[in-house]
Amino acid sequence: MELTEKYLSDYKELFKKEYGKELSDQEAYEGAHNLLGLVEILYDGHLKELSRKKKLESLPKGFHLEGSYSCHICGNSMTDEQTWYDKNGMKCMTCQRGINRKEIPASVARDSDSWYSKYDLERDFCLKGAVLKSWIKSGILKARTITNDSGRAHIQLFLIKDNKGFLPPKKLVEGHLVKEVRDGQDWYHTEPWYKFSDPYKHLKGYKIMDYLRLIHKEDGDDSRLFS
Repeated sequence: MELTEKYLSDYKELFKKEYGKELSDQEAYEGAHNLLGLVEILYDGHLKELSRKKKLESLPKGFHLEGSYSCHICGNSMTDEQTWYDKNGMKCMTCQRGINRKEIPASVARDSDSWYSKYDLERDFCLKGAVLKSWIKSGILKARTITNDSGRAHIQLFLIKDNKGFLPPKKLVEGHLVKEVRDGQDWYHTEPWYKFSDPYKHLKGYKIMDYLRLIHKEDGDDSRLFS
């Protein structure tokens, strides 16, 4: 798609309305070009997904894909015969075999909001290492483990339905996008949810708060961390 004068003009207008800043012609061109590239990538991905779903009509149990992808469950890179695609989405064969063995429900591949990974727990609650292991061992937190062909743990998932009343819906602990100005330029990064509300009020009723304590930094930074 060509970047016409009207397209660039509309982009400038939308940017000013959203962020209150006038863009130069060069800034508008770069921003519009990047946005157009993203749209083309998304559109191409949409067409590929439609093609895969069409193929499922003749191969309803699933099939391998050609090329490189990331597993929707463990996130590992996979190629060709390591891949598996069915009505539940894209997975590596290790995770698919875990589904076949009923170590996890197939729905986790298509609904990432229904479970937490170890990384999610560390990011959202600062839970990691020995503390997390002790919670699992004592039964405070229930884990589902996908094993590899050697019988060792491939990945652990913490399903919200297994930990009902303990783990909150993931939408409640989404990070907040924060803007800061550096050298006259706008920069964006994500800050954890607990910096923007009282965690005990925000997650009132969820038992995980009975096992977490709040720490205030002493260096003047008002950020709050769990331990």
